[in-house]
Amino acid sequence: MLLLGLAAPSLLAQDAPAVPTLAPPTLVPAAADERVDFLSAESAIAEITASGIFRVGVLYNDPPYSELTFQGELRGFDVDLLRKIAAEWDCELELLQVTRLNALDRLNRADVHALASAIVRYRDNDSEVEFSQTYLQGAQALLVRKDAPAQSRAELLDQPLGYVLGTRAEKAIAVWSAQAGRPLNLLPHLTLDRAVAALMHAEISAVIAEKQALHRASADFADSVRVLDDAVTVEARAFAVRRQDAPLRDALNKTIQLLASAGELEVLFREYFPDESYNIEALPIWSGVGDEALPSQFANAIVYPSTYALPRIKNSGSLKVGGVSVSAPASTTGMGRLDTLNRALAAELARRWGVALEMTSSDTASAAGMLSSGEVDLVLGMKPAWNLAGEMDFSMPYLLHGDRLMVRTNSGIRGFGDLRGRFVGILFGAGAARERAQAWADSINVSVRYIQTSESEAALTLLDYNNANAIYADNLALLAHLDAHPNALRLTNRWYSRGYYAIGLPYNDIDLRLLVNYTIQALIKDGTLYRLSADLIVSDALPAFDLIPGTSSYAGFSLSDPASSGPAAQS
Repeated sequence: MLLLGLAAPSLLAQDAPAVPTLAPPTLVPAAADERVDFLSAESAIAEITASGIFRVGVLYNDPPYSELTFQGELRGFDVDLLRKIAAEWDCELELLQVTRLNALDRLNRADVHALASAIVRYRDNDSEVEFSQTYLQGAQALLVRKDAPAQSRAELLDQPLGYVLGTRAEKAIAVWSAQAGRPLNLLPHLTLDRAVAALMHAEISAVIAEKQALHRASADFADSVRVLDDAVTVEARAFAVRRQDAPLRDALNKTIQLLASAGELEVLFREYFPDESYNIEALPIWSGVGDEALPSQFANAIVYPSTYALPRIKNSGSLKVGGVSVSAPASTTGMGRLDTLNRALAAELARRWGVALEMTSSDTASAAGMLSSGEVDLVLGMKPAWNLAGEMDFSMPYLLHGDRLMVRTNSGIRGFGDLRGRFVGILFGAGAARERAQAWADSINVSVRYIQTSESEAALTLLDYNNANAIYADNLALLAHLDAHPNALRLTNRWYSRGYYAIGLPYNDIDLRLLVNYTIQALIKDGTLYRLSADLIVSDALPAFDLIPGTSSYAGFSLSDPASSGPAAQS
């Protein structure tokens, strides 16, 4: 009995049922007087470059992300993704077993350079680690019986709900309960199998657990149960590195984007989640990602801000913003509308944080210098780009833009395949738009001809002059024409490129970046961002936003709309 009692915490710390391991987890408590220097001067990049080894902590029992098979082999989505990253870096991958109880300690003691499956991103982890870009969105979901009437989680608020003790379901439940403003009717279980058995015996109405775990636990009777589409909460899967190790974070981000742009992430996804739909749009790819990502491209030293923005904003009671016009723009063009959005977004951030807004008229070209000197706290209207990665940080995207084809509504044109031998209009001053259009035509062996036109005459070129069969341009340049001729002009369905607008931030000022990101997410959840962006959205022109569950305040600032009321304390 004593041995079973000692083993119980380790078992409860894992979300999935245990599988045989070569080396059982050993939890070593740290002495009370031991201290870890979390603000290291050296990035893990330095050791990876010097040793040629990338050490990552993973769970051995978290299928389909990472597991030790009965044959003694590590496999899973995260494992295969890490192998691809190591191959891109031309280094050796060393996977070390951790548990959810010792993972953060091993990371901060530099036993490992990063963590994969051992930690899933919730906001309460942000005080301890830094996260890479999200590479996979999971969910804590609800399993119900097939004949259950419930179609959404709201219908289960008063029903008995089962969950497994010591798992992330507890975090998801806390988020859901706070959103609902009421406690839930919860029944804890020691294992997922027991919780599912209770469901099948009608002792509970639903089971809360990680979505893939629910599918595995109910595989033998899948026809008798179903997982609700309305998840309890999303779970962003990302790599964790030591807090403010920006060089390693950036190296991982660039490699993830490179693998996504090459289609390798999609191949992995379809292998491990064949019944799920892959959304390539959910992973923003910055401009200039190139065709290689090596640790040697990133700094060995960690550069910390000389001053941090949040104490200054709190003490002064003001937010200094660049990248916007001081006077309201009069233009109804795409760029004029973008400036209107940027001004409104800056005002909304200041309003929610309870500070005054100071706007500085500046262009984005000077953003890095103004941020590093403290002239401004943030810069609106930035396009995330890898050539700026070592000089400044970027928020999550708040607007999607990219190349589209505008055609006459009655033309029947669906894409470049219908433009063989026809004329495509390119806007003056559009940079390499013609080369990008030609690359798409060449990809399907179609010969097209080109004509140049001004942005102001794009609609006339199609409708009155009849000089072109389609206009190839950034969708923001086409908005005014679509608004002016809603019945005569349309966009074809395909996005030929995807770019993003984000907020430029001081380099490695992690708390300001988190505050900005979580406020943008609050604007998404309450519909404010959609309202502010309405003049810049063409049906599907919203990014696939990355939402991280957690509280509706950060670092002493509120994320919520001060004009709203309600009990919700979580996002």
